Formats: sequence, C-alpha cells, structure tokens
Amino acid sequence: MTEKEGLLEKIAARGSLMRLLMLSTLGLGVVTGALFPFFVQAVLGLPGEVVFRPGFVLACLAAGFLVGFLNYVLVRFLLARVLKNLSFAAQRLARGDLA
Repeated sequence: MTEKEGLLEKIAARGSLMRLLMLSTLGLGVVTGALFPFFVQAVLGLPGEVVFRPGFVLACLAAGFLVGFLNYVLVRFLLARVLKNLSFAAQRLARGDLA
C-alpha cells in the first residue's frame, strides 16, 4: 500500500468494507430513530409526555434499525451483482480474452 491510499482503500484491503458498510447503515438508522421523537415534537408540536413515551421511542429506534438493515441488504445485493460482473470481466482480461 502506498501512503496516498485513503482509509477506505485500507479497509477494503483488509476485507472489512462490508462490515463497515453494515455498521454505518445500522448506526445511521439508529441515530435517525433516536432523533425522530425530537423532530416529531418540534414539527407536530406534540407534548413531550406523548412523544417521549418508552413505547414510541423504542418503536422509532426499531424502525431506524430496520431501515438501516434493509439499506445494507439492498446495497449489498446491488453491489454484489456489480462486483461479480467486474470480477468476471477482470478474469477474462487476465486470460487475455479481449473480445
């Protein structure tokens, strides 16, 4: 590795890029779920007694986690398809099949 390689290149070289992607999407989902009650209170003007009930907060966190997980699954599915095609093309090129 050269010094010019960035953080993502180093992570990809270790084979943990998908793990980072999963943690990032799950983390973003949970943070969104945690902030959503504050958004509801500010935008809809609902009182804190309603918005910050444990059931609603847990539902927001669960929804955020689910959205983060589904986003990871979607990206993983789409990225796997592209990488498979790229790998096939690279193998053909390595064999000298330029047609």
